[in-house]
Amino acid sequence: MKQLLTLITSVEIGLVAGEAPGILGRLFRARLASLVALSALSGYLFAAHQMTASAALVALAIWLLAAGCSALNQLQEIESDCRMQRTRTRPLPSGDLSPYQALLIAGISIATGLFLLLNTGLVPLLLGLFAILWYNGVYTPLKKVTAWAVFPGAVCGALPPLIGYSAAGGSIFDSAAVILAGTLLIWQVPHFWLLAWRYRQDQLDSGLPTPFRKLTDQRLFAINGCWLAALALSYLLFVLFGMIANSLLADIYLALLSALFLAGGRELLRGSQAASSGRLFHLVNLSMALLLLTLVCDSLL
Repeated sequence: MKQLLTLITSVEIGLVAGEAPGILGRLFRARLASLVALSALSGYLFAAHQMTASAALVALAIWLLAAGCSALNQLQEIESDCRMQRTRTRPLPSGDLSPYQALLIAGISIATGLFLLLNTGLVPLLLGLFAILWYNGVYTPLKKVTAWAVFPGAVCGALPPLIGYSAAGGSIFDSAAVILAGTLLIWQVPHFWLLAWRYRQDQLDSGLPTPFRKLTDQRLFAINGCWLAALALSYLLFVLFGMIANSLLADIYLALLSALFLAGGRELLRGSQAASSGRLFHLVNLSMALLLLTLVCDSLL
């Protein structure tokens, strides 16, 4: 108990000093956690078609779970994070937090998220538990074993919208839920590979298995292009199957999506040597944000 109080006190001292928000933001990967929470909220509204206190509760719960899993993931990957330029400024490699503090923060965040999900039903709670076990118990260890861990890891991205959908009373086997979860699953692969491509040298320095040692640049670029094409088709399903009810919003969605397609297609046509992985990465993230925001707005109009 004394050690626990000491750890909590040390975190509070950081808050007073104004350092904790930045430290926790990096530990939680706050922007990614927010996108995950948005996907859960869109899943909820997709089923309920109205904003309620329960919807906000689910979004907060998923944000806390995503943040806690991120902190736990960084505990598991301290060694490789220390070797990569992109990740060596994270709180653990930089020494801003001790492993004990990170574990405490992760535990509090995950426990709070699960407690909030407990109030939304059994299915959301079980899916939340499964997401934690899959991400930190399966995907993270697999990254040390195989360069293709991203494929089983993509399952993690499909779970938040299913949690939101089931929390609103919908069945996770409904076609709308399956299409939304499937789109998030497909999105995970180019999202991961484009980030890895952007920081390719980091991947090689990390000591972890990487596709860059398995495939040529041209082959990997072509495979990623296929995933991007599948993602583009998935986005169109929401219009083709009438899952965006507001016609004006559907038109705006298609127009903005077309602009993103054109920008992404231009980069793909430049080939593996000239294409900007950073620009493609941001376009992929913007496309997912566009879909989720469109679904949220459509449910509220």
